[in-house]
Amino acid sequence: MEKEKGETMEIQKFIDFIDKSPTSYQVARHFIEEAKGFTMLRPEDTWKLEEGKGYSLVVDDGGVLLFRLGSLNDDELAFKAVLSHTDSPLLKLLPGGVHDIDGGVRFDVEPYGAIIRSTWLDRPLSLAGRVLVEEDGVKSIPVDFGYALATIPNLAPHLHREVNTGHVYEPGKDLVPLGGESLKDGGFLKELANVAGVKEDGILDYDLYFYAMEKAEAIGKNGEWLSAPRLDNLATAYPAFCALLDGKPSKATTMLYITDNEEVGSLTKSGGDSSFFANVLKRIALSIGEEAFYRALSRSFLMSADMAHAYHPNYVNFSNPSASPKLGEGVAIKTGAARSYATQGHSSARFKALMKRQNLKVQYFANPHGQRGGSTIGPLSVRHVDIEAIDVGIPTWAMHSMREVVHVEDVKDFYSAMKAFYEDDRF
Repeated sequence: MEKEKGETMEIQKFIDFIDKSPTSYQVARHFIEEAKGFTMLRPEDTWKLEEGKGYSLVVDDGGVLLFRLGSLNDDELAFKAVLSHTDSPLLKLLPGGVHDIDGGVRFDVEPYGAIIRSTWLDRPLSLAGRVLVEEDGVKSIPVDFGYALATIPNLAPHLHREVNTGHVYEPGKDLVPLGGESLKDGGFLKELANVAGVKEDGILDYDLYFYAMEKAEAIGKNGEWLSAPRLDNLATAYPAFCALLDGKPSKATTMLYITDNEEVGSLTKSGGDSSFFANVLKRIALSIGEEAFYRALSRSFLMSADMAHAYHPNYVNFSNPSASPKLGEGVAIKTGAARSYATQGHSSARFKALMKRQNLKVQYFANPHGQRGGSTIGPLSVRHVDIEAIDVGIPTWAMHSMREVVHVEDVKDFYSAMKAFYEDDRF
């Protein structure tokens, strides 16, 4: 019996997850906390895995891999994996970046990822990330101030005549958060230690990012659109996570790898261009033999999940006339002749057949003519492991803005598609 459309994830839970997860470190932590029944593994330990059981790993605090072990029969071993990412474009506080000024402090920051700079001004900003302290070596503590401690004020048009005529907001000049008097004279470090629950002199380092305090908000009388920060890429990561937890057991080993640092190139231990994912696959398969590993790869499939630029009625010239997905019209397959996406004809056909069985709509995305556009972790991952793959995504407006927009039904459809992918043995 095919899955009835409507049996889906709860959007309010997704909204709550966005609001409580300002950086990759909180995202990873909350995924682990919500993965009830999944046993935590450590890379340095010997693994003893059991069929049907769920397992999880954390890599460098910001990346998470979860899997439910399927059959270890060497004629059935296969992997069904969804890859997404935990990080979003933010403003990163530089080391030693808190400077006293008259009446407060000035925070020296760098853009993390390709932010839309103007959207960061005139908003209440908080700070979150991780603190590294000396305790049995080095211990990482996730932190979130949870209240507005800074803002980046614009200069009024009376004083800045070019503010509405193409002004470029520059890091170190315009993109500088300002904080109040209480953070002066070492007050920031004292407050950071208080939030982390440690002594000031115990702090060795930190990775901290400013984020907007505004909550996710539904738009429309029926709440059909969702305006929220960090939809890129929580709008695919969270539904895929729910699909893995809700999915029925499969012969295949079902996996979700949510990488970090995608927005800055993935060239880290927890990024999609590392060997971490491939190493986990090997550790699972090599328990029954090297030949079984390579045979398993030929039966496996990788779903790279990220956002897709939606058709924008105010900017129609920035759409591909043949492949421009619309909000509310379903999940998009991302394709490109330059192979900036992992999609090929065979992988696209397999995905469309799955969606047809589920009565789910499918769209296509291609970059506008003459523009290469961005890439994803899909092509990066298949450099390390020989698996058939596809890139799919949810249509979105204002990607990399402080607040992005998606259609709620597309998020629900994505959940349904990922759940079917995990469960359907015909895939």
